[in-house]
Amino acid sequence: MTPTSIRRYYTERRWIRLFFWAAFLIGAVLIFINIYGLFQPLRNPLLGSENPSLLRFVPEEVWTYERSLKEVANLNTLTPETGLVSSANKVVQQSLVHVEWKKVDPGEYRQLIPIWENYYLYTLGLFSGLPQIERYHFSNYKKTFERGIGICGDASIALSSILDDHNIDNRIISFPGHVIVEYFDTDGNSKLIDPDFGVELGASLAELKTNTDDIHQNYLDAGYSKKEVSYLLKNYKQDYGIYESTYDFMAKRYIFERASYILKWIFPLILLLPISLIGWSKFSSRQTKKKKA
Repeated sequence: MTPTSIRRYYTERRWIRLFFWAAFLIGAVLIFINIYGLFQPLRNPLLGSENPSLLRFVPEEVWTYERSLKEVANLNTLTPETGLVSSANKVVQQSLVHVEWKKVDPGEYRQLIPIWENYYLYTLGLFSGLPQIERYHFSNYKKTFERGIGICGDASIALSSILDDHNIDNRIISFPGHVIVEYFDTDGNSKLIDPDFGVELGASLAELKTNTDDIHQNYLDAGYSKKEVSYLLKNYKQDYGIYESTYDFMAKRYIFERASYILKWIFPLILLLPISLIGWSKFSSRQTKKKKA
């Protein structure tokens, strides 16, 4: 080899080593961030007790994430005939505080997903310019319960997912200003339920525009104002979209969200691998030499 080629060889090796060490450092930092995030609350610790003007519906008792999961598990003892759907609706309502989605601080209420929760979603929230990512809606209802906030779409996704887990046929119904859930009872009858307001409408999808008196009264009986109920009934007179599942409702985010929660661990491990293998190889070589000596 010529002196020039030797210099080039060692220069290339140096850059490769620097690349591997840089990758190792990045991987180690990301692993640390992930581990740190395991001990951080996704929910604002003061949720429900501050900024009352920015909160629309606050349950008398906002269930903790652990309480919500326990109540979801308790649904396994129920059937559609013994009130499973009504109980699931209560779980959703007690687990979420409806916030003024576009007005609350996105960092304080974890709408901008923290870097320690998921650095992929955090990065997209900062730089994508997409409102639905900057103030993120989870497709995984357990994450929604953990964060403790939501609006009608979040509540409907949660209820629909729980009903899916119990093999109860249901669909998400999206109006221009509101989202509810349609489910089918054991006789195949359509029934509508509003998990955001915690109200069973007492009507089928086909009756939605005609059975307004009963619907109006059910909301009033639940304690909502005439003004708020009138707004909902105006929404129900508009055209709507039907989504067969949470996946159908938010397909791209559904896939990316689940993949990102796996990749946030796999990616840094891949970055750690080259230096780890080199270190292990050197250690094994030294051990072999010691045995021979």
